[in-house]
Amino acid sequence: MSPRGKKLNEQMRAEAMTKITRAALEVFAEYGYHGTRMDQIMQVSGLSKGLVYHYFPSKENLFFHLVGSALDISRNLWKDALEAPGTAWEKIERLTASLVKTTFTEEYSLYFLIMVQAVTQGKGIPGLMEYILQRTVHYAELPRLIIEAQKSGEAVQGDPEVLATTYFALFQGFTLILHGNDELKQKITPEIFTNGLRSTAKLK
Repeated sequence: MSPRGKKLNEQMRAEAMTKITRAALEVFAEYGYHGTRMDQIMQVSGLSKGLVYHYFPSKENLFFHLVGSALDISRNLWKDALEAPGTAWEKIERLTASLVKTTFTEEYSLYFLIMVQAVTQGKGIPGLMEYILQRTVHYAELPRLIIEAQKSGEAVQGDPEVLATTYFALFQGFTLILHGNDELKQKITPEIFTNGLRSTAKLK
């Protein structure tokens, strides 16, 4: 195959994958894992049955792809925020700003709903929970950052695991409640999340 033909094939593959992924996000988000059928995804994507099954031989395989994509987005976002120089508190602020900027976009909101389904409905999918646990180890960075920020007096005192869980719960709650409410999403600021971790001395 000529380089031109190979490039065209790669472009066609990328376009098909994008259409399938977007359609799957919408359908899974609306109907849930157990309520979704492959023919619904085909219809929304506008692609043929043969082409969809060429890339994803089963609903389970496609769902794994969505979960993997969601985890990649999350891991890369955390990596960029935490590997930059700065104090622990500065990293928490940078991470929060990145999360707010990304989490409340339409696409990421759909990925979040996929992850909610994966955790609540995916226990019957072989290997899924193990796959998620292996690729979410970066979340353990937050309690460690909180401990460092507590030592410097910038973070409130308290159990770092509880504080981190509260922080995550705020994001999860807002994402679920604000799904489809674009007007209110615009009012969400990083301070809503960091103020729950900030030392009371710093709030004055």
